[in-house]
Amino acid sequence: MTDIDATPTSTLDRLREVTGTAARAANAHNTQPWELRYRCDHVEVGWRPEYALGPSDPAHRDLRLSLGTYVETLMICAAGAGIPVDYEPDFDLAAARVGRIVPAARPATDSGRVADVEGRRVWRGPWLPRQVPRYAVELAQRTAAEAGFRLAVVSTEAARPLLVRAYHWFFGEAGIAAELLAWARLTPRHPKYHSDGLNDVMLVLSRAEALAMRMFFAPVVYRALRPLGLVRLLTALSSSATSGDGVVLVVLGKGDDPAREVEAGRLVTRMWLDLFRDGVYVHPQSHVIDCPGTLGDLARLCGAEEGERPLVFFRVGYPAADPAARPRHPRREATEHASV
Repeated sequence: MTDIDATPTSTLDRLREVTGTAARAANAHNTQPWELRYRCDHVEVGWRPEYALGPSDPAHRDLRLSLGTYVETLMICAAGAGIPVDYEPDFDLAAARVGRIVPAARPATDSGRVADVEGRRVWRGPWLPRQVPRYAVELAQRTAAEAGFRLAVVSTEAARPLLVRAYHWFFGEAGIAAELLAWARLTPRHPKYHSDGLNDVMLVLSRAEALAMRMFFAPVVYRALRPLGLVRLLTALSSSATSGDGVVLVVLGKGDDPAREVEAGRLVTRMWLDLFRDGVYVHPQSHVIDCPGTLGDLARLCGAEEGERPLVFFRVGYPAADPAARPRHPRREATEHASV
């Protein structure tokens, strides 16, 4: 029930009740780049530049997608708590802002999605030899079309060569390797193991694999072994991410408006939660889009129309182990600025 006497400030202050859950939003490298800035009559949604990836996200597309997933997740959590707010897009690069949360006349309808937000996980491990049901893919396509995007369906077999080439590029770029190591938390002794980044559990690494990753990505070792075939070895070690069944879904959009990339992030949140309800898990693999050698081939594989470009690439399928048996991705405390 909405309190019609509630002031804008008191309504917006209630967002603090759900920011912890909203931080479960999907985001690249678990950097959690979002920032809430509380004003007198709205809450600005922006990002902190120090949490934006560099070489791993050269066009900052993943940053904007991550901010979109956060906006959508925050709105879902607000609806679940009965907080009457709306979101107004207002992308501004100079202000590091994507939009505003403003008071609304009534809360959005709660569809029980908060439980999905809390339960959803990414799966980076091996997949079962089992195909995703057609109705689940068709629902995702309808959801994409309603948001003004197109969802292309590609077989894992057809996409596998692109994945292998993209991993080879990814591991072969020294800047990307350094950034990956900077965000890796490969031992519980890491000071940020429980707050952000990519830990060994999230990456589905054994103790030996985590040790190998720490060693191979160390700058001195990486520089020494890179000419000797290290990149091929790292690509081979990522075989679980390029093999198995499942299907690849690619979101395509027209134009290069950064605000539309934020909206694409909102879209994939809705799609991923729908898939999760059907027991289907996702593995985003954005390097296939970032890799200069695979982007054009991916567009052709998806039958991209004139002006259309891939925005999100993710595999969907059934995990070979229970993702719920693993701890959820760590989250640091919400980042926000006080009212001004």
